[in-house]
Amino acid sequence: MTETPTATAAEIKIGFSGDEARKAACALELQGGEGRSRTVHFWDGPRKGDDGIALPFLDRGVIFRLRLEDGDHGSKRETSMTVKLRPCPRLPPDWRKNRKDEDGAWDFTIEEDRTGPAFTPVVSASLQADRKVEAKLVESALGPGPGGLVPLLAKPHRHLLEDAAGLKQGDLAELRALGPVYTVKWKQDWGTLPVVIEEWITKDLRFLEASVRTSTADAAEAEKLLEQALRQRNVAPQRRGETKTRAVLTVLARDLAL
Repeated sequence: MTETPTATAAEIKIGFSGDEARKAACALELQGGEGRSRTVHFWDGPRKGDDGIALPFLDRGVIFRLRLEDGDHGSKRETSMTVKLRPCPRLPPDWRKNRKDEDGAWDFTIEEDRTGPAFTPVVSASLQADRKVEAKLVESALGPGPGGLVPLLAKPHRHLLEDAAGLKQGDLAELRALGPVYTVKWKQDWGTLPVVIEEWITKDLRFLEASVRTSTADAAEAEKLLEQALRQRNVAPQRRGETKTRAVLTVLARDLAL
């Protein structure tokens, strides 16, 4: 029997795109050298739809994200692969609570995503695994053709996809790599509020997001505090909200000239 899980943790997010992202970065006096730099890639099966570019896996609530640490790491680069289900589907018993590998190779978390200005709670589930793979395998996976994703998935990823989304390896064979996205992440303490700021940049988009993590019980208060803290720093939250994943994937899919 499957069941929709209940989250006890929440991530509060306020995003800015385009010129508003540039203005926010200036107001917050962000310095690239002070943040953690990484390169991010995604996978989906983009195609032309009636209203533009369709992203069938994102629309189904399945996100594949690869993070590569910047810098020289020799033949093997620090790599993490995440499968995220948002909104989270009904799950079998083994996947209804947070789990972690005994060796720390992967962890599975359930939490609410709340994106401003509406801050509507959306339960998400994500499994992140550290992957120690040869650089040439990553390079092959990021090539222009389909089929490169599966070798980067860890065994728990495949189990989660099959158990929770009914997806097997064959269903992923035609997915294409989308990227790169260049990201910088800062962790700051704004008084008593620990804030994470992340900037994502592609050829055609700049997106900046400020977020805090808290319990679901304290989420409403955290939303108010984050908005107030931004205004105190001369950053006005935008009137409409969009997740950085959808904003970036939409731009990257257009680059494929479908």
